[in-house]
Amino acid sequence: MYKDGKYQVTVRGHHSDVTLEVTLTRDKIVKIDVLSENETEAFITELKDRMLPEIIANQSLQVDAISGASKLSHAVIEGLEEVVNQAGSDAQELLNQPLVAKAPAEDRQLKADVVVIGSGGAGFMAALTAAKDGAQVVVLEKASTLAAVNGVKVSGPFAVDTPVLHQKGTTLTANEVFNHVMTYTHWTPNSLLIKNYLDHSSEAVENLMEIGYRFEEADFRFKTPFTGPKGGFHLIMTPVDQRVKLWQAAYKEYGVQVLYQTTAIQLLTHGRKVTGVVAQSHDGAQVTIQAQAVIVAAGGYLGNKEMLQAHLGTSRVNAAAGGKSLATGDGIKMAQAIGASLDKTFGYCGSEYGGTNQKASRPATQDKFDQNLAFKFGVYGNLLVNSHGQRFMNEGLMCDYPMSYGEEPTLRNSPYYAIVDQAYVDAMRDQGLYTYMTARGANHENWFIGNYYKQRGPLASLDQDLEEGLREGWITKADTLVELQAKTGLTHLVENVNRYNGFCQTGVDEDFATNPWYLTSVSQGPFYAIENEVSAWSTMGGIKTDANCQAFDTHGQTIPGLYVVGTDNGSLMYSPYYDIPGFCYGLCIGSGVIAGHASAQTILDGTSGASE
Repeated sequence: MYKDGKYQVTVRGHHSDVTLEVTLTRDKIVKIDVLSENETEAFITELKDRMLPEIIANQSLQVDAISGASKLSHAVIEGLEEVVNQAGSDAQELLNQPLVAKAPAEDRQLKADVVVIGSGGAGFMAALTAAKDGAQVVVLEKASTLAAVNGVKVSGPFAVDTPVLHQKGTTLTANEVFNHVMTYTHWTPNSLLIKNYLDHSSEAVENLMEIGYRFEEADFRFKTPFTGPKGGFHLIMTPVDQRVKLWQAAYKEYGVQVLYQTTAIQLLTHGRKVTGVVAQSHDGAQVTIQAQAVIVAAGGYLGNKEMLQAHLGTSRVNAAAGGKSLATGDGIKMAQAIGASLDKTFGYCGSEYGGTNQKASRPATQDKFDQNLAFKFGVYGNLLVNSHGQRFMNEGLMCDYPMSYGEEPTLRNSPYYAIVDQAYVDAMRDQGLYTYMTARGANHENWFIGNYYKQRGPLASLDQDLEEGLREGWITKADTLVELQAKTGLTHLVENVNRYNGFCQTGVDEDFATNPWYLTSVSQGPFYAIENEVSAWSTMGGIKTDANCQAFDTHGQTIPGLYVVGTDNGSLMYSPYYDIPGFCYGLCIGSGVIAGHASAQTILDGTSGASE
């Protein structure tokens, strides 16, 4: 029962505040209007055309599965909970309210040459490539819109020998990259597959250019082995809204059928050969698709707590894009169920923009300064400790190389805590990291990432953001270090801070050799402990494959008709993350090209797809 009236609530979406007006009568949600927003068009269209009408039709907030689990959909649900409580009712009852029962749709049978499970970067490229080669392709996508997949939102891929690089006069070669990657990884990934990816990376970029993408070769924010005349990072200049439309148009042009809100649940086999997929549609129908080949591109297991625990050693890994990830390991598990083998490397592609915390309303999810700025202390190079109050890494590397050097130690010690004092807080609020560090001797010649922080400026809202973190429970404040240790339970904090302060005085870190620029004493109260959990754009690692992305079984034989690409492919991956920006996305779209060609060729040749 509600108090009649109109209620307004403002929630934080992907890129902006979104204000809703909710009209209630005594026993009904009558209307939900979006009054203001500055969001990606595809997400707002999804919200207005499907999610909000579903809430009204069902008089329930239990529509997360329908809405596609985006950050915006979660925020809207939380905002509507607030409205319901304001109106004198219990939001929990509305969250528990079952959806209106609908007559189940009839089961459906389809045929295709190739079925692609997932329409992220790897799945899209695999489907596009196979279709261009003449295959009839069906794509299964859990989300209700392409705007929900990471593949349309990334900053860009790494590639070699592309038209973009030729135009700029870049001299980088595939062999240079191959030798660096294999040395850096100690030859951990499948060398033949990495070589094959590099040979196809240009084709992947060219396919995107062909459908309307615009690129610029650019140096990334932190120092990498390939910059300037040896650069290979392709910054995507096409806005996200336009990318969604370009993908949709490409699917239409090449006759690819996409089944949205449809989850693959089982691979079909005949003997050892994969012959199709069984999927579950949102309308209740079971969809059985007979096919000559299946390409698994389901995006990893970031949304599966059990798999995170099993493969990464902790379940406390949050989705960097916000919301709940739809990547729940389905592709990997289905492949294993028919005998596919796991490869040995598991890791994650972490967020380089700061910490997160499940308690926080505004975690660091993108390269923006409109989120809680206290999370910047997770990557600024200040003192970091584990849950025992012990230092565990060279904190300067977390600032200079957050992905390749920061991922593994922070994962191993998550949750980890940034320990700062009031003097450091004041400096970051009034000066910012660039001014603070250049005063200590850092400059453009010896502090590469300084170019990035020069543009960011001070953390102007830091005082308010610290207060927000205190209210939400992921920041602890105390007048003394002894009190901070007692409040946080970081049992060895005081002794470790004292030891660290000694290094700050001498300018020599005897434990981890941190650059003296980053050694900032923690001595002027009050003191703060910011609890950070790691976050990821995606997981890395999964099924073992050959150089054509064809899956191996546990006996070392390829499985006819089964290909695995992107972050479900364990043979592409290495942990920690590669030290080349855009390499994960490059691997995704490059492997999509490889599997797209291989699957279509076996069909055109009338072969099983088994390796010789």
